[in-house]
Amino acid sequence: MLISELLNVDADADVGGIGYGDMCRRGDLYFCLHKGDRLTADMIFADSRGAAGIVYPSGTRHPSGSACFLPSDDVRRDFALASAAFYGRPADGLTMIGVTGTNGKTTVTHITARILEEAGHRVGLIGTNGARLGEKKYDCSLTTPDPPELHRILREMSDDGADTAVMEVSAHALALKKVEGIVFTVAAFTNLTLDHLDFFGSMEEYRRAKLSLFDPSHALAGVVNVDDDTGVRISRVAGIPLVTYGCDNPSDVFAIDYEANENGCSFVANLMDDVTDMEYCAPGRYNMSNVLCASAIAKVLGIETDTIARGVRGVRGVDGRFEIIRGKGKRVVIDYAHTPDGLDKALRAAREITEGRVITVFGCGGDRDKSKRAAMGEIAGELSDFAVITSDNPRSEPPEKIMEQIASGMHGGNYIEKADRREGIECALDMCREGDTVVIAGKGHEDTQEICGIKTHFSDEETVRELLK
Repeated sequence: MLISELLNVDADADVGGIGYGDMCRRGDLYFCLHKGDRLTADMIFADSRGAAGIVYPSGTRHPSGSACFLPSDDVRRDFALASAAFYGRPADGLTMIGVTGTNGKTTVTHITARILEEAGHRVGLIGTNGARLGEKKYDCSLTTPDPPELHRILREMSDDGADTAVMEVSAHALALKKVEGIVFTVAAFTNLTLDHLDFFGSMEEYRRAKLSLFDPSHALAGVVNVDDDTGVRISRVAGIPLVTYGCDNPSDVFAIDYEANENGCSFVANLMDDVTDMEYCAPGRYNMSNVLCASAIAKVLGIETDTIARGVRGVRGVDGRFEIIRGKGKRVVIDYAHTPDGLDKALRAAREITEGRVITVFGCGGDRDKSKRAAMGEIAGELSDFAVITSDNPRSEPPEKIMEQIASGMHGGNYIEKADRREGIECALDMCREGDTVVIAGKGHEDTQEICGIKTHFSDEETVRELLK
């Protein structure tokens, strides 16, 4: 494929792939995504690897080399568009559904996929838990993969018979223009709460990234949660048709008569004036909200209400999302909750099904948004009868420092600190009695733990099942 077929430039060099970061093969079209000294290093690296072309920011100097140097006024935009073109623009042939929000993206995409499968569609799923089409899994490294990986996955899914792709669209992906050039049939928004300030700097910048998905250049229609302030803002400013959902404010899709137990929740849903009974496999009002979001997406796509209800009932759970394990008379919930809002919702859901005490095991990731640590400590202290503060993925930070910052938000002495996550889980299980619930939050489906830059195998689920043998 010629460079001129990937970019709007007059260059006839043949391209064998898309390169970026530390990935560049001979004949690739390489995109320089860094700034300053790293930008120069990128250009030298790509030229040394034999790149056919090197796309770099306009107005900067490039070293001499054998590659074709191509200035761009927006390298990340061109990176996404060239990646789409290289793989034959697979998104154009698929019904694309994108879900954004701080929490709930994974659950909403899984429920949506199950509803669409119930309606007879072949649905590809891309997100935090990986990428799959039916039983087939695809290599996938990020919640929203980088453009070459994303379009490669979409190409493979399309070739494997998919007619629809449901994907999580992170705020990072929007800020970095990873989905530029994709027009979603439906874009959905779940909520916006404290997270990622290490990247965005302020909640307003974080909000602005989410808002960008609801522009006519990115989506044909939207679904938004108007129980959330940002959802209300989207409903007022979006330039596309919207369907709203919620339970606290007037909306097109809402629910009443919520009930919950250990096996899940039930409620009556009004889907744009079609009323139906709903049953979902996990408790929690936030899960009811996730079901409403997925149902609203399905309604926008013209799926019948009875089919939607059957699809929701057909969900058997989402890995690491309020996943209940029982053994030796103990009840354990494993959940991915890693934000203040996520932890709050998970603990409230646990309280709904718990006759005795709620015992929480949690930590916070290192080298990430530090502002949420004390907030999560405060929530755990208020909503737990006892908490075990432990390591999540400390990365390059000392676990003890992270735990100290979490503990600064705790009021009272209803907690202990255990830097070793396995020891923390074992300690909580030893405390657990009949009627209690142990909530292990933060890592969910993850099966690695990163300490001092080294990832080792660690799974909360495997650890619990081993300890409860």
